[in-house]
Parts: sequence; structure tokens; C-alpha cells
Amino acid sequence: MACLFAEEQRPVSAAVVADVVDLTLRLVAAPSPNPPGDERAAATVLIEYLTGTGGLEINEVGPRPERVSVIASAGTGVRALILAGHLDTHPVVGNWQHKADGEQVGDRLYGRGTTDIKGGVAAMAVAFRMAVEEGLPTGTRLVLLANADEETGGAEGVAAIANHPALPIAPVVVAEPSGVFEPWEALYVAARGTTRFVLRADGTPTHSSLAGREGVESAIERIDRALERLRSGLHELRRVHPVYGLAGRMTVVRVVGGEGYGVVPGSAEAEVELRVMPGITQADLEREIRSITDEIGVECAFAEGGLRWMAPSDLPIDHNLVMAASTAWRDVFGSDPALACFPGGTDARLFSASGRPALGGVGPGALVRAHHPDEYVEIIELETAVELYAAIIRRFFEEEI
Repeated sequence: MACLFAEEQRPVSAAVVADVVDLTLRLVAAPSPNPPGDERAAATVLIEYLTGTGGLEINEVGPRPERVSVIASAGTGVRALILAGHLDTHPVVGNWQHKADGEQVGDRLYGRGTTDIKGGVAAMAVAFRMAVEEGLPTGTRLVLLANADEETGGAEGVAAIANHPALPIAPVVVAEPSGVFEPWEALYVAARGTTRFVLRADGTPTHSSLAGREGVESAIERIDRALERLRSGLHELRRVHPVYGLAGRMTVVRVVGGEGYGVVPGSAEAEVELRVMPGITQADLEREIRSITDEIGVECAFAEGGLRWMAPSDLPIDHNLVMAASTAWRDVFGSDPALACFPGGTDARLFSASGRPALGGVGPGALVRAHHPDEYVEIIELETAVELYAAIIRRFFEEEI
């Protein structure tokens, strides 16, 4: 069997660091905001980087020309590993002090997607190319997937290409950040899921001095009662996961209603996100939510498409991919990782649903930096990510399945 890397894990070279910095900036400079959703420019950058690497098969796939995912693979055999990260980003919002299309300032790279997650995609691509060029073990297959449409649910991303013949049924490492507030806080072997819904209520639009009288009701107060009843009554908000401990969380992200001073609100609505832990089903959760909102007399409309339900995901801590990633973590950091549940949803849920066990988040950056101005990633984080992905590849192919 060919040796993938030297016996002792070596640090990446200056040339490799330059590669991952350059590729990150090029990917960030190729806009792919979702919505509206168009990954073609970023896909072109990645394909240009991979072109010329010997022994690769590269496929561009997707349900529509603009919703393109890139699948690059090398090697043959049933022992396969997938490295996956999404090419789309949250739209550019707010007032930026640095260039949203990418700039280097000292040891930081700023720009939309640096943390979420074009930096992770770049590090995966560099580690992937290193592994292919140095030689994969006999009978193994390594796949790099840069997919579309993670930010709005994945219907035109992983879900749309799950049955493509170029994508094997194999374990997956997802390149979401490995930290919430700081990089490399934990190895995320699970991820919370999300359901989204809108509560709507009618009231009595009359003079506000009549509020509280019989037959006069505020639509906003009715929404308040429904929200309070959901907070106190939903089992998911009281359940603590036996391994990760993190409970579910309900967040009201938008409230509208009423006409202003002098008028009892005649209509109101609240947009709600509910984050849930592994161990609950969509049917059970929706049934409980509807039971509570019907009791209060408030309409509940679940979001459309992939935003309605993003299932939680988890991987047994004794799974061979978890074991390989944990050993790789020790190789790079010199200590065991904390095994944790990613607080947001990731594409891991879609891989899991298609029969591909997935780690929910292994990547540079920190979640707190994402989706707002001056998103950034540190160059040392990208360098470390390349080392870690290379170590995961090596350790995974050393393990017996």
C-alpha cells in the first residue's frame, strides 16, 4: 500500500500556505450570494485550481446551470472519503470597513465567505490536491465536493446531487467552522436542526382606549401568548441531549404588526426559528407546535422548501470517521478534541439522509464571525486546516473499516 504522507505529520510548507491564501481570496472574489443563488463563478475558480492535477475526474453537476456543484475524485475502490464544503455564501449586508470581495490585512483575510466557508473549501482543496499528488493508498478513493445551496436549505445543493454516480456512498467531513467564538473549540460530530415558521394573529382594530374590554383583543398580545406558551410547553425546549447537553432554542427573528398610537393592533405576525437537538422528528415537532398554536387561536404557517425542516444530525462517537478525525486532531494539536454538537444546521443532515455518515463541522474560522460585516479568517487557521484535513485523510485510510 502506498504511503500517503511521511510517518510523522509534517507542517505544511510556505508554498502550501501561499496556495491556500491565494485560493481563499480568489473564491471570495467570485461572488456567490444565496439568495439569489449562483455558484458558477466560484466553481470556475475551484476547477481552475484543480485542473492539471493528475488522475482527477472532475464533474460539474446541479439541477440548473447556475446552481452548480463540483465533484472532483481520485483513486478507485470501495474505501472512500468525501471532503465537502459549500460554495454559496450569505449575502453581503451592513457597513463593511474592509472589502467584502476579499482583502488581506496583516495575518487576516477579510471578505464574505472567509469563515463561512470558502476558507474551509480552499483548505480542503489544497489538502485534497496534496493527497492526490503524493499518492493515495491502493484501493481507496478520495472525493472533494464543493456544493451549491447550503444557506437556503440545500434543495438545489446536496439534496439535488445525492444520487449522482460521481458521489460515492461514503463518510463525509463537512468544512463548517470548528468553533463558535474561537477556532478549533471542538470536533463537531453532531449538529442541531432547525424548523422555521410564522405565527399570524388577528385582533380588533379599534380605539386603543378600549383595549382590554370584552370583545376587544390585541393581535400582538395574542402573538405574545402563543410565544410564551411555546416557550413553556414545547418538550424540545426542556430536553437536554444525553451526550452533548445542549438544549433546543427558540428565537423570534422578526415581528410586525399594528398601526401605531391610538389603535388596537388588528393584525400581527412573528417569524420564528426553532433549533433542535438530535433525537426528534419533523412530524412530532410540528404536531406539538400546531397543538399549542391551535389552543391559543393563532395561525401557524411553516416555511416553504428546505427552510421548513433542517434535520439534526449526529454520528456515533465510536464511528471510524470520528476515531480517525480524533486521532488526526491529536496529531495536529497534541491533545484530544472535545466532541460537541454544532449549534447551527449543516449539510451533514443531507449527507446523513442519503446514507453518508457525516461530521457536522471541521474547519477554520468561528461561527460568530459569519453573516455580518468584516467576516474574516486568520491565515494560521487556514494553515492548520490544511494540516488537519491531510491528517484526517491519512488516519482514515489507515483505519480498518
